[in-house]
Amino acid sequence: MEPVEGNNLYRCYDIKSHVELVCKIANNPCSNLLTAHFRLDGHRHVNSLHKVIQGNNQTYLLYSPSEGDLHSYVRVRKRLREPEARRLCRQMCEVVKSCHEQGIVLRDLKLRKFVFADRER
Repeated sequence: MEPVEGNNLYRCYDIKSHVELVCKIANNPCSNLLTAHFRLDGHRHVNSLHKVIQGNNQTYLLYSPSEGDLHSYVRVRKRLREPEARRLCRQMCEVVKSCHEQGIVLRDLKLRKFVFADRER
């Protein structure tokens, strides 16, 4: 698997469907991580799990690839106009609020962890 720049994620391919995916590798046991993903499943601003593969020592969480992250986007753009910044900030706040409502605490919140599902941002 090829590492995705700036993340602890890996680019991979489903050999049956030839679909590109992104893989996060978690050491077992990772039931808390899986529970958090399942609690947020279907949220419009949360990248849903495509597939989960459990091994003896590690679990592989597979997602659809993203269209970049907020950290890289801001670095390239240098500045965001207020309407765009407000829209992106509102989306981040909605996700954090949803996490809190589901009893999920985000310990390491940073721009790089907010990824775009499509080019429309």
